[in-house]
Amino acid sequence: MSITSDIGIMQGRLSPKIDGKIQAFPISNWENEFKIAQEIGFHSIEWIVETPLNTNPLLSETGINQIKKITTATNVKIEFICADIFMQEPILNEPDSLNKSASLIKQLIINGHKIGAKCVEIPFVDNSSLRHKDYDYLINFFNSFKDILIEKCFKISLETDLEPEIFQYFLSNLNSNIGANYDIGNSASLGYDFEEELNFYGDRIFNLHIKDRKLGGTTVTFGTGNANIEGVLSKLSEMNYANGIIIQGARGENDLFTATSQLEYSKKIINTLNYV
Repeated sequence: MSITSDIGIMQGRLSPKIDGKIQAFPISNWENEFKIAQEIGFHSIEWIVETPLNTNPLLSETGINQIKKITTATNVKIEFICADIFMQEPILNEPDSLNKSASLIKQLIINGHKIGAKCVEIPFVDNSSLRHKDYDYLINFFNSFKDILIEKCFKISLETDLEPEIFQYFLSNLNSNIGANYDIGNSASLGYDFEEELNFYGDRIFNLHIKDRKLGGTTVTFGTGNANIEGVLSKLSEMNYANGIIIQGARGENDLFTATSQLEYSKKIINTLNYV
């Protein structure tokens, strides 16, 4: 029974809020975040891709070289890319949307491979939610990436708000390089039973977001919401989970203090599980 102790943080959590948003690409501070993450003790940063695309370093050769330079200097990795742009511009069952989305995902796979990443996360929550919608077109869409995923040794993880059995059915129709991003807080907010979820598709989870949320409510301080963070980590430990763990917690008045506290909270649980 064990679980990885390498913990990362979502990009932007080590920078001042942008336009009051809880999560955004820190265009003026992204390099400094790697230095801060190194000092605090984070293993990695999950890179955000959102609009405007033309200012994101991951989408240019010059930017890729900058990223490689800072990750090498700090030894803080980028293993996961969070494509939040697909909440801003959902993947619709329309030729223009499908072609545009496929082109961007392929670029993220190619460029992500260049910086040492191993997975791109596609969110289907909030504005891009799949609940009560037809998603069958997405099965063919995502399976079309099979060859490039194999070629680049890359993966795609999907974060959805689908009920556990429905999400498991969705995943069962996708090739093995496509799996799940599991967000502890979001599932708690929806009222899902984490044990049922992990029993259905725990073996397809590529990345885990640690977050706490109130039932039907917003993100809150670890330990004050309805998310059973310790229970999820314990269940994954029983499954010898060795994939990604990223902190995506609530913001605080002092971002560095908040991030440090969240890391210590998570490591305390994991160290106890691994000791047992």
